[in-house]
Amino acid sequence: MAPVETEDISHGESHAVLIGVSTYQDPSFPAVPAALNSVRGMADALIDPELCGWPEDRVTIIENPENAAALAQQLRRIAEQTSDTLLVYFVGHGVISDLGDVCLAVCGTDLRDPDLTGLEYPKVRRIVMGSPAQVKIVILDCCYSGRAIQGLSAGGDGHFADATAVSGAYTLTASDGTAHVAPLAEQITAPTSFTRAFLDIVRQGIQDGPSALTLGDIYRELRPLVMARGLPAPNRRGTDTADLYTFARNIAFRPPGRSDERAGDLTVRLITTEAEELFIQLMEKQDPVALTHESLDALDDSPGVYQLHRSQGGPGSRVVYVGQSDRSLQQRLQAQMVKISGRLNIDVSEISFTRLYVEDDLSVVYPARLLINRLLDQGEDAPWRMNGFGNSDPGRNRDRTVLKSRHFDALYPINLAWVIRNDGPRGRMTALEFATLIKGKLPYVFRFAYQGSEIEAVSVEMPEGAISADEAFRLLAEALGAEWQISALSGYVVMYRERDVKYPSATRYYCGTRVWDSTPELYGA
Repeated sequence: MAPVETEDISHGESHAVLIGVSTYQDPSFPAVPAALNSVRGMADALIDPELCGWPEDRVTIIENPENAAALAQQLRRIAEQTSDTLLVYFVGHGVISDLGDVCLAVCGTDLRDPDLTGLEYPKVRRIVMGSPAQVKIVILDCCYSGRAIQGLSAGGDGHFADATAVSGAYTLTASDGTAHVAPLAEQITAPTSFTRAFLDIVRQGIQDGPSALTLGDIYRELRPLVMARGLPAPNRRGTDTADLYTFARNIAFRPPGRSDERAGDLTVRLITTEAEELFIQLMEKQDPVALTHESLDALDDSPGVYQLHRSQGGPGSRVVYVGQSDRSLQQRLQAQMVKISGRLNIDVSEISFTRLYVEDDLSVVYPARLLINRLLDQGEDAPWRMNGFGNSDPGRNRDRTVLKSRHFDALYPINLAWVIRNDGPRGRMTALEFATLIKGKLPYVFRFAYQGSEIEAVSVEMPEGAISADEAFRLLAEALGAEWQISALSGYVVMYRERDVKYPSATRYYCGTRVWDSTPELYGA
């Protein structure tokens, strides 16, 4: 099984689909506010580089889907394009149909006809089995109440995990019978009981456990934990090899050291405490260097670890981000300098950095973790860490994501007044050529698709001199007409053959000659 990745190593063709349903049109289903907290908590754990290490663009969050058929279609499209690890997580209500099939309830599910209005699990099973993914993981946190409890209880002595098992994969379920739901007042800020226990293990680690946690490790800790909390026993099905899939780093892992009790063991600690302390001391002794082209040109093209510091007018500076690159510190810092330069509410002149080159395998020693631990020990943290700063293009599936209020893109949205200086071709060019030109000049992502011949049939006049990104998008939208829409989101810009499509994080839209601003939706403190 593949090891947990660092932020520099891609998860390849892996994809996680996290589905949470908190509200229902049928009053027979009580609201489950904790469902969305669970989805967001699971996403945070997956993209945390210190835990699961998934890139944010490989995690798709689907909140409160209304139509089961549309949900199944979206899941199938993602599954078809996943060849490494496919993870499907569902939290919400579940019910057993008259035929005995498990049905996952979406917002529009009618309890009288769950097989027609809900997502029948056999469909999910076929989708998952049909995926080319080498590893398939399904986690179901289904909460039941009212008539849904009776429906589940009618399942007889058969196990829920048996009904949902996928051959050659790993299925983890919250309960064979009735799942536990916390009181409504507690659900406003907390995840569901099962997911809370699961995340507690992932986030806190396992004392005296291995350096990385497999699904089997987590389950062996999870079952007694939930039962000790008075919750229904979880269940799981899977092959022996699926148990060995590495899900997360063990945050509680400490390499074994020599002691009287272990004097006879053949134990060696490759990374010594002395080496770790020296590493910390060397980083702390450095004076931060301004993040400029000149300072970056002086760097070696080598792997290493770094800290970004921010000064906001007062004396000193604060560490805002800790990262590492197993390929090139220089290229990583150059990319981040460009990203910061294209944002509002911040200036690249405020940013400096410290760094050390590291010869060891960074995926093994993970030196960034030592720096983060030191910050936490001092009662501090790097605020850009785990808040979207290091992410690249999140992909089409994440365009409709509602951002946290503390997300990097929410705090520092893209600057549409960014000046584009063109030293290349001028005059008239096709819309495709124009879009490609400005894409290469922007300090943030501009994603567009080849949809319809007009993107090459219509032309745009590239003005003499410099223009702003906003002016460029206006020219492009006017040329393409009302059937195309350019949407400036908080962190990037997308252009597709669509109209009147709303995105939660959008700040401005361009469609034909119309331009209008929008206020992004945010959640959390």
